[in-house]
Amino acid sequence: MQTLIALFPRIWPQRRITWCETSTGWLFLFLMVASSSTTAPFAKQLGTVFSPLSMLVLSECMMLLFALLSFGSIPLIRNIWRMDRNTLVLAAIAGMLNGIIAPLLWFYGLERTSVINAQLFGMTEMLFMIVFAVFFASQHLTRSHIIGGSIIIAGVVFVSLQGFTSSLTVSSGDIAIFLSGILFAVGGTIIATTLRKIDSELIIVIRSAVAIFCFFLLSPFVPHPFRAELAEFPLALLPVLFGYGFISRFLVIFSYYESIERLPVATVSLLSTLTIAGSALFAFVILGETVAWYQIVGAALVITGSACVHHTRASTEASYVVHEYKGHHRYQG
Repeated sequence: MQTLIALFPRIWPQRRITWCETSTGWLFLFLMVASSSTTAPFAKQLGTVFSPLSMLVLSECMMLLFALLSFGSIPLIRNIWRMDRNTLVLAAIAGMLNGIIAPLLWFYGLERTSVINAQLFGMTEMLFMIVFAVFFASQHLTRSHIIGGSIIIAGVVFVSLQGFTSSLTVSSGDIAIFLSGILFAVGGTIIATTLRKIDSELIIVIRSAVAIFCFFLLSPFVPHPFRAELAEFPLALLPVLFGYGFISRFLVIFSYYESIERLPVATVSLLSTLTIAGSALFAFVILGETVAWYQIVGAALVITGSACVHHTRASTEASYVVHEYKGHHRYQG
């Protein structure tokens, strides 16, 4: 979620942070990691009832609702109306990538793989963010990027080979998660390089609005059992649906922005990788998924690699672009 922050720095005015604000920041950071860890388990549980397209529509509808309630519908609409045409087009393109195509692949992949694998293969987004930052944003490839990226690749390969105890084992779900990471990285690069001056909440609203608009635009031509799925939705999963919308979507964004205002961005960015471990824990508690030893080793490698990536000169600056919603904008948390 915080990959853009480390790769696309921007200088902001510094201000002193009090001890009380720091303590509050750590509280929100803990809340962000915990709420992000519920995203994949809740989504996988809801995926037993809803198709990937239905999950996409529900997710974006809830995200748009919480955004309008949080930031105010009239100010958001007024600011979007004032945006120039080129900016709107770029925001819409990023919205189609990060709000439609990439999430569809992620939901499709989550149905066909485990939660821990979804988290591990989803971390490949960070690798492509590094590549795109070097080629399209004139960022320098540091030694930390190379070492960290290599460790992340080693972790993913270790899981794919099941700890070198078998031949290469990659399911269709793993491939879909991998492809979604590429598309999330493309959309994130567009946001970080061309939409820097646009408030993050506007990007979120545009992304959700584009996804919902495209769904209703294509629904007369693409048969989809959305109404039937809603009619047959078991009431026992209602708390899961609410938890996914409020905890996994809204609280992730809210706690992220609150923590980023009070703590060093490098701290928030680094500790957010603990979501991998948190997702595995929630998957075990909620879904009963077991975690194999090679998945634990792979997760440790990915977290270590992420730490190396964020241990860069850029990540020690005092201020950064905070357009990335990991939450991301991501669904992986």
